[in-house]
Amino acid sequence: MISLSVVIPARNEAANMARVLEDLNATIATLRGHTVEVIVVDDGSTDDTVRIAESLGARVIRNTSRAHGKGIALRLGFDAAGGDVLAMMDADYSHRAEELPRFLEAIQDQSVGLVIGSRVIGGSEEYTHIRALGNVFLSATLGLCTGRYLSDALNGFKVFRRSIYQEFPFNAANFEIEIEIIANTLRSGYRIIEVLSHERARAGGEAKSRVVRHGTRFLARILFEGAKGVKPAPGRQRTPDEAVIGARAPRAPAATTGAP
Repeated sequence: MISLSVVIPARNEAANMARVLEDLNATIATLRGHTVEVIVVDDGSTDDTVRIAESLGARVIRNTSRAHGKGIALRLGFDAAGGDVLAMMDADYSHRAEELPRFLEAIQDQSVGLVIGSRVIGGSEEYTHIRALGNVFLSATLGLCTGRYLSDALNGFKVFRRSIYQEFPFNAANFEIEIEIIANTLRSGYRIIEVLSHERARAGGEAKSRVVRHGTRFLARILFEGAKGVKPAPGRQRTPDEAVIGARAPRAPAATTGAP
C-alpha cells in the first residue's frame, strides 16, 4: 500500500477550489493500492477558500506567519504530510486531477524520484508566446547548469518521494521551489522523468505568477543550484534518464491569450 499526500497551496482561490477538490476526490476514488490525504495550505486567504476546502474533506493548514509565497506554503504542507509520496498541484484548476494516476504509475519504478508533468508534450491553454519562450529558455538554462535537460521544468504539477524532502534542506519562498525540488532530486541519485500533462486556462480568480518577477527568481535559483552542484552523494549512482511517457500530443503547446 502506497501512502500519498496531495498538497495544494492556495491564496484566495475560492473561485476554483470546489472544482479542484471535486475532480481530485473523484480521481482518488478510482485509485487502488493507495491511501491518500489531501492537504490545502491556506496562504493568507481573505475569501472562502478555507471553508470550501474543509467542506470537501481537505485537511487545511494555515500559514499564520507574515511571510507568504508558494514555496513557504508548500513546505508547510510537506512538513505536515504523512505520505511516502508527495504530490503538488495548483489551486487554479489548471492541472487535471485525472492525470494523477499517470504520475503515480511512473513513480512506482524504484529508480524514479520525481515525475513532472510536461505541458510541452501535453499542451497548454494558458501559454502566451512570452510564457512559452520563457519556459523554453529557463528549462534550457537548467539543463546547461545541471546536465539534466527537461522539457517543462517549471510546471507545478509534480510527484516525488518524501525521502528527497527529508534528506535535503529546502528554503525557497516562492515559485522557485520548482527548481529546488529538481536539484535535490538529482543530488539524491534518483531519476527524473516527465509525463504528458495538459494545462487548462485558469478557471477564475487572479493569477499569482508574474513573468518578469518570477522569471528572474527562477533564473537566479537555477544559477545558484548549478553553482552549488547537483552531483549525487557518494554511493549513489544515477541510471540513464527515461524519455517522456505518453508523448502522443503535439510537440509544442499552442500559444493562446492568458494570464502570465
